[in-house]
Amino acid sequence: MNINNVIKPFEAMLLIGIILVLCVTLLGAFVDIAYVIYENIIVKPPVFVIDTDGLMDLFSLILLLLIGLELIETIKAYLKDHEVHVELIVLVAIIAIARKVVVWDFNRYDHQQLYSLAAMILALGLTYFLVKKAALKISLRPRGSVDDHEA
Repeated sequence: MNINNVIKPFEAMLLIGIILVLCVTLLGAFVDIAYVIYENIIVKPPVFVIDTDGLMDLFSLILLLLIGLELIETIKAYLKDHEVHVELIVLVAIIAIARKVVVWDFNRYDHQQLYSLAAMILALGLTYFLVKKAALKISLRPRGSVDDHEA
């Protein structure tokens, strides 16, 4: 009996369960965003005006929703190809850091934390560039080349 015959269906069920939980969570987050917009624009005076703090909170919620959607795409790609797509994971990390940049409160954090955030942005940008460059080289290599026979 091959262990992969047992593990693969179990792994697929777990991943589908994770996707379903993420979908429910993202649906709840979307409802929360809609409620925040309704509350800030319709209910609270002045009507149709959102202050800057409320707007930053709203942007933060929307970017969290995008991070969740990218996580679902990552899991779907894994289910389809049975391999981890590094590009998608780096993209999720970039979106998470971008969310932090958008809602950054300069009065709350010191310059060392800003430098560390900048270093993370540079590292992720360089990583994304290198991953894309490596994928381009792989996809442009002619079929039947020497490298294909070695793999």
